[in-house]
Amino acid sequence: MVTLHELTSAMDTYADALLRRDHGLSFNEFEYLVVVAENGGSDVTELARCLRLTKAAVSKRLPALEAAGLVRRSSDPHHRRRVLVSLTERGGQLLQVASAQLEAELDTVFRPAVPQQVELDTDRLNTDLLILCKRIQAKELPK
Repeated sequence: MVTLHELTSAMDTYADALLRRDHGLSFNEFEYLVVVAENGGSDVTELARCLRLTKAAVSKRLPALEAAGLVRRSSDPHHRRRVLVSLTERGGQLLQVASAQLEAELDTVFRPAVPQQVELDTDRLNTDLLILCKRIQAKELPK
């Protein structure tokens, strides 16, 4: 199982370098944009839960993303103290372009063009990983 962590770390490192080089965006900032896009109009508490961070950590990162024109914060009209976060048009466009590029780049790893390299069954791999995710999420810690 340590190998899975090593793979995740290597992919994150590669994605970070690629996103910084081509989009001026760290992988962590990219993850923020993905979560905001998937949970548009969510508050900081919900974003923190999805990102597995504290509310303070999420709140600290938002001003830079807002200053870059990627997200906007607004007050919830039904609950004045609640801050809602959504993608701007620019943030949505950047996310779309960066996601497509990242997907294409990582696809070259999973589906190599070199005939001598073993081609992976990525559909099966994805299915197996989803099964493992569900199993670990369902597992209860012993008391």
